[in-house]
Amino acid sequence: MATASHLGIESLEGLHSVTIRQKLTAVFSNNEYVVLAPDGAVILYAKENSRALNRLFVGKDRSFEINIYDTQDKEVVRLRRPYTFGPDKMDVTSCGSLISVVRQEVTVFKPVLNINDANDRPMLRVKGPMATFGDADFKLYDTKKQQVGVIAKRCDGLMRKDY
Repeated sequence: MATASHLGIESLEGLHSVTIRQKLTAVFSNNEYVVLAPDGAVILYAKENSRALNRLFVGKDRSFEINIYDTQDKEVVRLRRPYTFGPDKMDVTSCGSLISVVRQEVTVFKPVLNINDANDRPMLRVKGPMATFGDADFKLYDTKKQQVGVIAKRCDGLMRKDY
């Protein structure tokens, strides 16, 4: 049986896909998200903690912290991206322990993220398309350069995005 602190993470096992839907919030409110199973069942909730002026003026390059909760309102994952002048870095923690480091690779055209383990060793690589507005597919590769998955960004109307 799953413990309350890992209920959300364990519910991801065996799923071939999930949908992350951004919830509509007030203009100056922090972003909120819901993670859905393929059948539409809610698995996780996420709340961003960032400053309104950062979201407005810095956009996708802003610093933030996103707390991810299971359906029992227990935090299961925390994403923390501090502001940096160099390539981006995001720490991923669970139950207070570092589990992954995500680093943005410096590239000319296409965005590339390296997903590393807690010791900063490579695990996955994510390659995005040149244009990331509108619908976009981000391909996931293992350390042997074999494609192992896709993160599909789908826009459904002006105010809602599904990932």
